[in-house]
Amino acid sequence: MWGKRRADASAVAQGVAPIEPSRTLTSLDDLLRRAEWDRLSESDRESLRAPYPMFPDAGGKDHDIAVQDWIANLVAPTFQVEAAQVIQAWLTDASPHAHLYIGGAGGQGRVSLVASLARKALAERNAPPDYVYAPEPSALDQARILALPGGTGKDFAGALDRALRFITSNWDTAPDDPPASNGASPAEAAASSDGAPAQPTAPGAHGLAEPTPEQRLALVDVAFSALDDSAFDTVRDWITELRGAFAALARDGAQLSVGYDDLPTWLVRGGVSAGHAGAPVVIGTLLRDKLDDLLMRANGGVLVLPAADLLAVDGAWLSLNAALGGRRLQIKAGWPALPLSARIALIGDGSAYNALASAAGDFTRLFRYEAWLNPAVSWSRQAEAAYAALADGSARSHDLPPFSLSAIARLIEEGARRGDGLNRSYLSADLVLLRDLASEAGGVAKRRGATATEGDDLLTALQRRRTLQVSNARRVREAILSGQANTPTAGVAIGQVNGLGIYEFHPSEGNFAVPTRISATVSPERGERLLDIEREAEQADADHVRGAMTIEGYLAHRYGQTRPLNLVGRIRFEQEHGTTGGDSASGAILFSLLSALAQAPIAFARAVTGAVGQYGEMQPIGGVNTKIEGFWELCRQRRARGEQVEGGWGVLIPAINARDLMLRDEVAEAIIHEGWFHIWLINTVDDALPILMGLSAQEIHARVEQRLQRFHAAGTPRT
Repeated sequence: MWGKRRADASAVAQGVAPIEPSRTLTSLDDLLRRAEWDRLSESDRESLRAPYPMFPDAGGKDHDIAVQDWIANLVAPTFQVEAAQVIQAWLTDASPHAHLYIGGAGGQGRVSLVASLARKALAERNAPPDYVYAPEPSALDQARILALPGGTGKDFAGALDRALRFITSNWDTAPDDPPASNGASPAEAAASSDGAPAQPTAPGAHGLAEPTPEQRLALVDVAFSALDDSAFDTVRDWITELRGAFAALARDGAQLSVGYDDLPTWLVRGGVSAGHAGAPVVIGTLLRDKLDDLLMRANGGVLVLPAADLLAVDGAWLSLNAALGGRRLQIKAGWPALPLSARIALIGDGSAYNALASAAGDFTRLFRYEAWLNPAVSWSRQAEAAYAALADGSARSHDLPPFSLSAIARLIEEGARRGDGLNRSYLSADLVLLRDLASEAGGVAKRRGATATEGDDLLTALQRRRTLQVSNARRVREAILSGQANTPTAGVAIGQVNGLGIYEFHPSEGNFAVPTRISATVSPERGERLLDIEREAEQADADHVRGAMTIEGYLAHRYGQTRPLNLVGRIRFEQEHGTTGGDSASGAILFSLLSALAQAPIAFARAVTGAVGQYGEMQPIGGVNTKIEGFWELCRQRRARGEQVEGGWGVLIPAINARDLMLRDEVAEAIIHEGWFHIWLINTVDDALPILMGLSAQEIHARVEQRLQRFHAAGTPRT
């Protein structure tokens, strides 16, 4: 129960509310939050579910696009609202020369989100021009770029190809009659050519040894009749020029100086069919496609690329940088550069962004828009509805039993456990993880012949995941239980406390926490400093060093106002299985120091986690659920072996971390109903002292003051 502390007179006078004292958590609602989905009315669920479409039926050439749109419609309104708005603004309002970086972790729907939004935005725009490389009439072996209305380039390139093949293969042939095939007219013969060059005919085989100018002029007329299409009117002037060039050669009786293979003919865009409205959206990878090919396909539209590809493929980033910076693409040496108007959306994480930003080139100038996806979404009814839609989609896509209300609720609760902190306030936005969990639960239901996937099926799938990844935790706990690692959970000692550290593995089901015995010794020495053995051994990271410096600040604030602290404290993380990380152990370090100074023993049955501020406030830490569950599991095993402690075992956590408590069901149930394990919320250092040492905070501080006074009197200058 909450107790009331007498208000501090000075605090009240200054208008500062007194801090609540520590309390023990005594209800399931304190230890976890239940989803609302299975407790809502049917009408409420239908209303909340309405914005999210059903998963598309399988089949059809556009199924992959339909799935992308489904994911985007799931992500944009709930999971990634801000990122979707940035992408939309980039597509509609940004400079056509500003590009986009979409950051975040994999599995959040980044590709589907940008591709779907881009297709919708570009569908309302005119198709960009098709580009064709064609001969320069004044120098046939040189290239000219022709721009045609979007969707017409392919037909034009085919007609041009047939015309040029027809001319070059018949220029030196003197047929008795104008070229024809199967009774077709000369124009039909040219237009229906399959593109294969005609077989050369020996001079004179069909009549004259060499065609007359008139015959060659007729040949030109037949060939160019294939280009007499109104769809090609935008390049009519060039067609007239080229026709005139060949006609002039025919009239002069000249030989062609180039063969078909020497003529520059190349369609560099034209994937959009005639009559299609909209610009292209291309999703590519440089591990499979060439950069130039992707840029040509996406020219006038949007190209979605993995940022990591630009780092993995030699020269890829500098080539893209040059193309985007110059807004031109050099296809072939000596040919005109292709006008480039493709917009790039890079998909990557923070490390890829930093690598590109620090590389040579103009990354930050070119990629001026950034959309960073959130790892978690606020836990709301709308988010629960999105989870329900995701579960339904997983079941439909894998032909699994549909999810019951209880299964959706358990998936939501597991999504909270997977959130990045604030586990009672946020849900994970990792779509791949959630889909996998849903699919595994559906598989459990299908194997037992069920017509629906139930909540217990999801819990079974989760337990199997944890069981398959338990080997590392089992080895460490066995070392503790066997005595190989000296980490007691019973008894008391001066200057020693159980801190809690997390060991992280992949996948996350392999993460676990165990207590680490932190010990402190103190001795008099002139000079205000706290000597940290871990720091001097270079085993600590920057966060731990910062935590140690904060402890120095607390000691100076609490005890060093009237005299120097002639103190050296030596801190050790006993038999730790890795390096010291983070500042979440700073509270435990301080308690071990105060215990050593006050000569007041600490109970090993109480483990501590929490960062401490210079004024003694307990600050939030991460991984609180994993830490509690890890200490609970070790104490459970010790208890099963007969270990008993007066008052039971438990963990002290910063009171603000109560908002993060989302324990596994079996742990929460045991804590509430079995009564041998406790969780204490502490706001300040003073809240923790009676729980750890069995003495009031005033008594502990008085003892520390007396000890420091003796240290001051005994201190000697260093030489």
